[in-house]
Amino acid sequence: MSPNRKLTSFEKSIPDYRKRILISLARAILVPPLVTYLAFRVAWRSLSPWLSFPLALLSIPVTICLRSYYTLWVQDREAAHLGAQPITRVRGRWPGNLDVVLRLVKSFEDGYVLQGFADLFEEYGCTTLNTRFFWDDQIISMDEQVFRFVAHTGFAHFEKGILWHERIDKLLGTGLFNAEGNQWRTVRKKASSRSLAELITTTFVHLMQGRQIARPFFSKERISDFQIFEQTSAKTLNLIANRAAADAPIDIQDLLQRFTLDSAALFLWGTALDTLDQPLTQPGRVVLGPKGSAPIDGGTEWDVFTEAFETVAVLITRRGVQGDTWPLLELFKDKTEEPIQVIMDWLEPLVKQAMTRKAKHVEANGDVKVNARDDETVFLDYLASTTDDVDHVRYELITFLIASRDTTSSLLTFVIYLLALYPDVCHRLREEVVNTFGLTGTPSYEHLKDMDYLHSVLKETLRLFSSAPLVARTSRDDPLVIPSTNKLYLPPRTQIMMSSLLAHKRPDLWGPDAEEFRPERWSEPALLEKVATTPFMYSPFYGGPRICLGKEFSLNQAGYFIVRLLQRFQAFRLAPEFMPAGSLPPAHWAGMPGRMGVEKIHPAINFTMHSKGGLWLFADPALSTDHA
Repeated sequence: MSPNRKLTSFEKSIPDYRKRILISLARAILVPPLVTYLAFRVAWRSLSPWLSFPLALLSIPVTICLRSYYTLWVQDREAAHLGAQPITRVRGRWPGNLDVVLRLVKSFEDGYVLQGFADLFEEYGCTTLNTRFFWDDQIISMDEQVFRFVAHTGFAHFEKGILWHERIDKLLGTGLFNAEGNQWRTVRKKASSRSLAELITTTFVHLMQGRQIARPFFSKERISDFQIFEQTSAKTLNLIANRAAADAPIDIQDLLQRFTLDSAALFLWGTALDTLDQPLTQPGRVVLGPKGSAPIDGGTEWDVFTEAFETVAVLITRRGVQGDTWPLLELFKDKTEEPIQVIMDWLEPLVKQAMTRKAKHVEANGDVKVNARDDETVFLDYLASTTDDVDHVRYELITFLIASRDTTSSLLTFVIYLLALYPDVCHRLREEVVNTFGLTGTPSYEHLKDMDYLHSVLKETLRLFSSAPLVARTSRDDPLVIPSTNKLYLPPRTQIMMSSLLAHKRPDLWGPDAEEFRPERWSEPALLEKVATTPFMYSPFYGGPRICLGKEFSLNQAGYFIVRLLQRFQAFRLAPEFMPAGSLPPAHWAGMPGRMGVEKIHPAINFTMHSKGGLWLFADPALSTDHA
């Protein structure tokens, strides 16, 4: 904890992960031998301590085994009573499936993204698994029917859960992504607590209405006003052009993160962050950062913020991979504390500016109310007008920072990567762009929505490289039956992780070419009908009441930028020689099936999908006489 930083009121309420893990360890390691030892001493007073002590120690594994078998027996009986079957359980060679845990951790470090889970699904021949790590129920699924139940039809039966909050509360606080239950409904709409039965029947109405704080700022009228996109796109493209004129590569991933953040800051906060004006990373002068490239000789304030932000993302993602035992590695120090302080300090001026504007508004108008429908109103000012809680405003800034900076930049990064990898797709898409807008025409919302091949490229990119490929939820206090191909029994208070990325690559849903990049599939009537009738087979923006609020904003921003990009550049060439050491795909990927054997970069997950070490490439300018 920084000595100058006071805990927020919300931080004081965060569950203490140290307390939880220490109590769990005490129950597992201390209580059984103590009870056993005392029992032996009472029953057989003449029993030698040298004999009772090892018997007491033996009680630890015996108790764990008995508790595990009893739990599974109870679950199997309950599943049978409900007419369901238990989810297939992983059975490793080592106690607690420790060998499987280590395999997944290694895969997370040097394997293809989520390949460890994909291998488990193939090994067990199913689409939903109970990993049973350290004898606890932990579900992983790539089943579209499971997604539909958790996200939509059974929404009221799930919450984010204690494991989620332990990992991430200190960063997201009371922000919209993190809030749930009454708190989440208060953010979206103030609603009273209700019984579960009543909540099931009213949840969709209340939660959809509850987006009223943010929804006006993502209306069609606002997201179809491309003035801000034009301003930030022009600056971004000029930076690419400057590098192209010098025959030098550029880290497009870093550049796009600046572009999306500057755009969102103007759109939602009414503030020019001008991160695009900060010095760019230089080719040959970078090292491998937490996610992308980092300057070898230090950097600007932006670089310090980026490193802190990415460090937190890496740490929180690793906590998720390590399961509920991650606190063992952070018993003496919360590793996210220092980088989170950097993020808070970076955002502090924005919060102060918003509260100052609020005070001036009250002084001038005698009323705190701000009209969300007024075109001059920005989201940050409207948010500040609804609360006096400065910490909540700061948490919401972090929430929308992640949503605006990382998700859309991830989509654009992989679109451009795929355009470089598949020149024929780039040529066809550029042809559509030039035929629609020419080399200088300004993209409009009406024309943009009619660009079929552009939308096919965006959809196919999100299919193979979902910006948020893994979502976790926890069931509440009652056992559930999930309607899948077979009815699946879900124990109470069990975390379930859903991977849209793996679902998007299932051959039984997408055909034998499921792992191929083929935008043309999105013009095939049979596939379109299948997606329409099985909507959760394609869910890059999640679904149900918590579907991504900024979905259309993100797609509009990405589409606009791609049009402007292809008006000025005709092709892109990867520059692997400029990627930082340790960022390229491992040698053992070569010749492997699926995407692993194709990739020229190393896709990875830390909060969102990204290219490990950045994405360095050359951009070839379009000729002035070029007509695609």
